Amino acid sequence: MYDNPYSGPDKSSAESVAPQEETPIDIRAIALVLWRRKWVIVNTAILITLLTAVVVFQLKPRYTAATMLAMETRQNRVVDLEAVMSGLGTDQSAIKTEIDVLSSRRLAGKLVDTQKLVEDPEFNPALKSKGGILHALNPMTYLPDAWRDALLGGGTDGLSAADIQAAERAQVVNNVLAGLTVTNPPRSYTLIIAFESLSAKKSAKLANSLANLYLTDQLEVKFEATERANEWLNERVYELREKVRISEQAAQQFREVNRLVQTQSAGLVSEQQLAQLNTQLVTARTELARIEARERQIEQNVASGTVEESGLLEVVQSPLIQRLKEQESEVRRRRAELATRYGPKHPRMMNVEAELGDLKNKISLEINKIVSGIRGEAEVAAIRVRTLEENLEALKQESFTVSRAQVQMRELDREAEANRLLLQTFLTRFKETSSQDGIQQADARVISQADVPTFPSFPKKKVILLVAMVAGVAAGVGLAFLLETLDNGYRSPENLRQDLNLRPLGMIPLVGKAVLQSGGPEKYIIAKPTSSFAEAHRSIHASLMFSGPGGITPKVLAVTSSIPGEGKSTATLCLAHILGRTGIKVLVVEADLRRPVLRKRLGIDKDDYVSLNNVISSEPIKPGMSIYKDETSGIDVMWADKEDNPQKCFAAPEFQSFLSEARQQYDLVLIDTPPVMAVSDAMIISKYAESIMFVVQWEATAKGIVKTAVKQLTQTGVPLVGAVLTQVDVKRHRGYGYGDQGYYYGGKSNYYTN
Repeated sequence: MYDNPYSGPDKSSAESVAPQEETPIDIRAIALVLWRRKWVIVNTAILITLLTAVVVFQLKPRYTAATMLAMETRQNRVVDLEAVMSGLGTDQSAIKTEIDVLSSRRLAGKLVDTQKLVEDPEFNPALKSKGGILHALNPMTYLPDAWRDALLGGGTDGLSAADIQAAERAQVVNNVLAGLTVTNPPRSYTLIIAFESLSAKKSAKLANSLANLYLTDQLEVKFEATERANEWLNERVYELREKVRISEQAAQQFREVNRLVQTQSAGLVSEQQLAQLNTQLVTARTELARIEARERQIEQNVASGTVEESGLLEVVQSPLIQRLKEQESEVRRRRAELATRYGPKHPRMMNVEAELGDLKNKISLEINKIVSGIRGEAEVAAIRVRTLEENLEALKQESFTVSRAQVQMRELDREAEANRLLLQTFLTRFKETSSQDGIQQADARVISQADVPTFPSFPKKKVILLVAMVAGVAAGVGLAFLLETLDNGYRSPENLRQDLNLRPLGMIPLVGKAVLQSGGPEKYIIAKPTSSFAEAHRSIHASLMFSGPGGITPKVLAVTSSIPGEGKSTATLCLAHILGRTGIKVLVVEADLRRPVLRKRLGIDKDDYVSLNNVISSEPIKPGMSIYKDETSGIDVMWADKEDNPQKCFAAPEFQSFLSEARQQYDLVLIDTPPVMAVSDAMIISKYAESIMFVVQWEATAKGIVKTAVKQLTQTGVPLVGAVLTQVDVKRHRGYGYGDQGYYYGGKSNYYTN
């Protein structure tokens, strides 16, 4: 047993050594795919464009007219009063709300009613006439009404006439809303009302009508809001007047019961008396403190006997004391004069002394009177302070009682005042609201009426056809790559190397029908030895050289394929013819005992030439029979006939002996075996060969089948020398741009004579 010398290195070890690089996008390969499938792309684009054109030209043209509204950001008021219903905001939410109002079913219903759109076949499906290609292409039109109602819903069974009319009107409203578009340009307070219709005049009319209905609706909403506000304010004013009357009466009665008399200075009498008395008390206490201070000073002077020298103000300012002081001074002067002449016992001196003493007594008496007056004044001041304190205490008690009553009084006053203010506010608002009747204005205005359009807005035939063409090309490209992906065959020897890890031996071009009718490929290769077909087989032989175990050319080579029809017998026979023309001694052994073809193709007489059946059977060979020899190429052919049990024949020792003898007599023995996936004969035959050549039909044989067949052959242990691609369409192969031998087989070259 031999290992496959072309099994290649272990992938896992290679991956562990170096990280895999990302495969770059092959632009050329993509371009080649598009070129190969160009007719798929072209036909797909044409088909989609034609279908789109048929549909587009069947569509009825539709016209779009637009009315432009401007939202009022400033309100013009006749009077400077706050509106009952304020104007619209300028934020996006407010503008979006107005867009929703314009697109509402309520406003659309008003438009349907005012314009009598229920009677318009464009919006009422019940009035539409049946016909047209699009109607004929709709499969729903061919269903019975009961089936259509069951699938799509609807039906009028069991509905009253009013319900049917309501449903019909609702459908018309839906169709009107389908043709309506309200937009707001960015950074703008403008609303654009666009209406699409089959009639140009109708689209302009409906757009303008909807704008007018919207403005009228705004005025109606404001008028209704004003009316509701007037009614409510009138009721509230009547209630508040009664509350004000009741609250004022309650406050007055409480004031009379609690004798809460107020003066013009907005204060109670008791509070004013308390304030005055408190002021008087402070003054009296101050006066008392002053008098008591003088009294204490006089008492101290009296106690020290220095009242006269104290400089008391009352003493100093007393006229009597001043005269007495003057008299005393005069007496003292006379005493001083007499003292110079008389002694102290002299009568005149004694008279003077007596007079001086009398004056002193008078002064002392007068001072005592002044001191007594000050003491009496202090007593009077103290009595006055005590009286004021008693009166103040009594007023305080009375004030506490009044204060407690005044708390409740203030509460009654506040309630009455609040009711009066509320009444005044509602009266003012009532007058304001009443004054705004008839001067309300809408929060938007029409700045551009819808004109009758002159060109349809739908369908944009050129744009649609251009888009359809682009979409068709894109779909064609996608279909091309899908077909390329679904194409499950081998087209390049490199694919065989990558997927099967097999050495590619060559490619055999596909010969035309004329070649097949003139005698087949084996005769063509002899007649045209310099053709690309013959050169392909020479290339296969060149690849077979030194491909056997140990680097030598295999002498016994089994040729097989996955399934029938891949050209393995033709490849075997043509390769033998080419090698035979070079002088190599070649034997072709037909080992397909189930469907033998060589006798018929070569015109071999079964009675004159030995077959493989004769060799491996125990019957003796007839005299004169020999191995068939092709006179043109010089090769020998061992043909075969059908057998019921081929595996028994191949297991016989005669078959092994025959191959051993053939290995000695020939330079190359080619064994044409049955397909691997069809029967198991190839597995048995291959064990007698040195190598196996595997044949794969170009583009036709599925990759999965080929991989399974190669896996089964690998289990035999016989080395797979390589693989050959047969029946290669060289024209198409050139389009793939692989750059291998097949690229040159189909081109013009001085090397080939085809």
